[in-house]
Amino acid sequence: MMKKTLRARHARGQAMVETAIGATLFVTIVAFGIHFAEVGFLSLKVQEAAISALWDGTHGEMHLLPLNYDPAGNSMRNAAGDAQGRYADFNGLSATTGAGITQALTTGSGMNVSCDMGAGVDWGGAAVTRVVYRDNGGTQCRAQATLSAWRFPSSFLDQGESGLYQERNMESHLANFQVCAVGRPVAGRCAGSFSMLIDDWGLAGEVESTTCNILMQDQLIPCTNVPLHATVFTTYTPTVMAIPGAASMLAEQALYMNPLPPTALAMVGLGMKERTMWLSAAGEDSLFTQLPPLRDPIGMGIWSTSPGSLLGGLTTLPYGLGYQAREGCFLGKDCN
Repeated sequence: MMKKTLRARHARGQAMVETAIGATLFVTIVAFGIHFAEVGFLSLKVQEAAISALWDGTHGEMHLLPLNYDPAGNSMRNAAGDAQGRYADFNGLSATTGAGITQALTTGSGMNVSCDMGAGVDWGGAAVTRVVYRDNGGTQCRAQATLSAWRFPSSFLDQGESGLYQERNMESHLANFQVCAVGRPVAGRCAGSFSMLIDDWGLAGEVESTTCNILMQDQLIPCTNVPLHATVFTTYTPTVMAIPGAASMLAEQALYMNPLPPTALAMVGLGMKERTMWLSAAGEDSLFTQLPPLRDPIGMGIWSTSPGSLLGGLTTLPYGLGYQAREGCFLGKDCN
């Protein structure tokens, strides 16, 4: 009976020792689990910062048509600076910016976001449009930050050579490391980036969206909206030069006569006839009607464009009637 009691006590004592040793291992496992979870979360915030800059930059100014495409680079750099400020605390949604973040066992600091042009994401469009519509090579954004172990036990129950654990939990040179939005750092620098095409070559801003009042057709700058006319003119001209006379021949086959007035036919040598570019871009401020000056050799008179005109929309009846019935609600304006 006594031997059985001793065996039972011995078994209980062994279980207690195993439990104590297992508990020490469990503490280490939990600590590493918390640290790795925080590293994973903060690494995603570094990636989020780069993506935020990439998309936010697209709302900025991209060009000054017809020749200047430098504003795109400025817009992307400004977006990167804004993202770096917002994600300095690895949040991006807080009202105030910070110099980093401290969690249970991990700290994040040194958030750096940058965006550049000429990422190699090319799309040049058609050959005849490249005089004005430039290929900027797209943009690329990258981000990196430093993550560090904080209050993480570097050793546990180690007492020299007789210590329970001889190996350290974490070596000091592994306590700080760089994380990148894309890929891994090389020599402390993150080369990976997110790339995207930007700039749809559309007219934007006050200067490029004003009414194009006709001054003189078939001239280099015949209208007050220079970006609009220059982009259309430089795209139109190379195409018509390649097929001289085609428009007139088509019209004569259909009508058995050239429909252009004598004033235009008399100026064939000056680039008139079917090569003439007609550009209409009247806005609401002019009731969608342009009045070509009398010196215009075509002499078309009042030139109405949709949705209405001074003539009450007679030339574009459905649009004119719809515009007159708008009651102040049109083109994004508040409705009455």
